[in-house]
Amino acid sequence: MSGFVNLFVSSRHQRLVGFALWLAITLALFVAALWVARAEFHDSLKREAVAELAQLDTLHGNVTTAFKELQATVTASPCSRPFMQQLRRVAFLPDGLNKFMYAPGGTVTCSTSLSDITTSRSLGAPDFMLPSDDEISVWVTKRLDDVGLPDITATIVLQEPFAIVVPRQDLKVTPASSWVEKELVLRAPDGRVWHLDGARGLFSHLPAVNTADWRPTSTMRQVVCGDDHAYCVAVGARFSDALLNWHKEFALAFALIAFYAIWPASAAHRALKRYWSLEARFRRNLTPASIVCAYQPIMDLHSGEIAGCEVLARWRDVDGSLVSPDKFIDIVARSEQTLAFTKMVAERAHAELSQVLPANTRLQINFNIFPRDLDSEKLTDAFAAFINESDRFPLALEIVESDALGIEHAQREIEALAEKGIRTYIDDFGSGYSSIHRVASLAIHGVKLDRSFAMAPSESLMAKMLVHALDMIASLGREIVVEGVETQERLDLLVKSGCVGKVQGYLISRPVSIDQLAAFLKAHRPDTFLKRGTQAAA
Repeated sequence: MSGFVNLFVSSRHQRLVGFALWLAITLALFVAALWVARAEFHDSLKREAVAELAQLDTLHGNVTTAFKELQATVTASPCSRPFMQQLRRVAFLPDGLNKFMYAPGGTVTCSTSLSDITTSRSLGAPDFMLPSDDEISVWVTKRLDDVGLPDITATIVLQEPFAIVVPRQDLKVTPASSWVEKELVLRAPDGRVWHLDGARGLFSHLPAVNTADWRPTSTMRQVVCGDDHAYCVAVGARFSDALLNWHKEFALAFALIAFYAIWPASAAHRALKRYWSLEARFRRNLTPASIVCAYQPIMDLHSGEIAGCEVLARWRDVDGSLVSPDKFIDIVARSEQTLAFTKMVAERAHAELSQVLPANTRLQINFNIFPRDLDSEKLTDAFAAFINESDRFPLALEIVESDALGIEHAQREIEALAEKGIRTYIDDFGSGYSSIHRVASLAIHGVKLDRSFAMAPSESLMAKMLVHALDMIASLGREIVVEGVETQERLDLLVKSGCVGKVQGYLISRPVSIDQLAAFLKAHRPDTFLKRGTQAAA
């Protein structure tokens, strides 16, 4: 899970995420386009079948009209000269039907092709009867040699006493749709089928209900049948053949989809980056369980003993990594939940310190607080656990001096905290709004010098200012704590000044876990960093 989350959290993977989003949206849009195209292709097959059937509907209408005309106008004595003239007159109508027979009971007596038939010819039993009040009989693929039409096989439709030879109907096949298969059939009411034209067997492969098999290589089929005649048209084609036939068009469509997918992909990527930004993750997942405490020992320069430790908060990100406070402290400040955050840190630290450190351990525990939270009542509630164990863990609060720290309000709250046994320090003196005037005006217990003093090169202006800053603060009677001590040389200089009460920094110890702190306290010796006799001199 952490590996998956890391894809969205890590800045190294943002290009990959952006590309993956673009590709996913492109493919999704293309698949959707293919789905729509396939559905449209399926519908187009039906339109093709309907277009073919339209000709047959016209043919059926012409046959019906011809029968009415025959019944109405051919009234002379059967097979007489006037009769034949009347019969041929109907045959001359421009409807494509020109071969008529007089065939009462299915026995041909005369026809427009042969007026003198010495012997009547029976057409035999019809192949099927159309469900109609007019009792229409149909012979399919009947040879007509005996009735004056040699080498002709056609469909005959009989409505007593006249029969019409229906000409062969050919399906249209265009080069543009040569990959489309069609079949024309006659279907009897009992389900029997006669192939007339096109791809034999296409109609018989159809299911009872028209459906589309959505596999790319499958053949999709559509069938339509006449409402009042026996003709049916089946049309089938493979969508893959359509893709191959229109490959240039589909390639262009894919290119356009890929181009236009850039916009939604970019919007999705921005939304995803906002959702997985550090601030969004921090706000969603800040819980007591996500707080991790680190402890940096503070050494007393007079005794060499570890007199306390500063609690530094870390936050465990959703991918399991630890995030340092410099990356999230501004988010906490903007969240208006600063006091709640401080309380979570205090409760986690107290639980760890009280459970892991020996019962006889006495350490001053320093916490950083936000200037806006300098309210004795609220802070008493947040640090209630430490106040209740003040003999074991005396509490000290470090306040970053800022423009939000009003002198009168701050003085009142610092005095109220002091009454509860809570010490206060100005943190990071030497940066921001720090000034000797404010240090003198507030009843604070001490000052923590900004680490820039301790880290400055020995001959630099900052290092020279350190000596003067120490003298000024010491003259006010405030305890001095210097943080950021990293070299023995700088520690010796601070000892020599005689003004510094406590130090902390990488020379003494980096911020460590609670178990590492317990091990450090157990192993620490007062003369580890102070030369023999230095403590007494200090």
